[in-house]
Amino acid sequence: MGLKEKYAYRKLRKLVAAQKRTPVIPNLALHSKVGVIWQPSEKPAVQYLRDYFNRHGAIFRDYCIFDSDSNPAAEANSLTVNDLNWWGIPKPEKVGDFIEMELDLLLCLAAEKNFAADYITALSHAKFKIGSSEADDSYFDLNIKIDQNKDAMFLAEQQIFYLAQLNNRTDS
Repeated sequence: MGLKEKYAYRKLRKLVAAQKRTPVIPNLALHSKVGVIWQPSEKPAVQYLRDYFNRHGAIFRDYCIFDSDSNPAAEANSLTVNDLNWWGIPKPEKVGDFIEMELDLLLCLAAEKNFAADYITALSHAKFKIGSSEADDSYFDLNIKIDQNKDAMFLAEQQIFYLAQLNNRTDS
């Protein structure tokens, strides 16, 4: 990890420490607001999640994080390298609306460490956050380990599976 990335994570930890939140497991039976953070290679998994949550009557929002190899058209629900400051921190005007959304559930499909995804996840006002991280100090309320299979579709299926399991336990 380089100096810039160390600084960015240090700044993020300070912002997270200032937050006060209590995770709340969303009930799939109710109309939920769901957000997904993804990268361009994970488009089929996003479509899978969109179809699943639309069948359950959820409001679905997604946010795509493009890497330096991509050159997308500028969209309101995407982040490019041009939307990062010198330290690699997303500019508030670009991610603020998504972070401040009152989501019931936030799913992150980024299987590899990505500062922008960590930043959005950590500061999101979502009530419950699910993703995959090898780090012990992830920003997820439910961290799914997918060591052998770093595939976005597999992760999406696991997120749905464990969310359903949590809903079965809380309904009893």
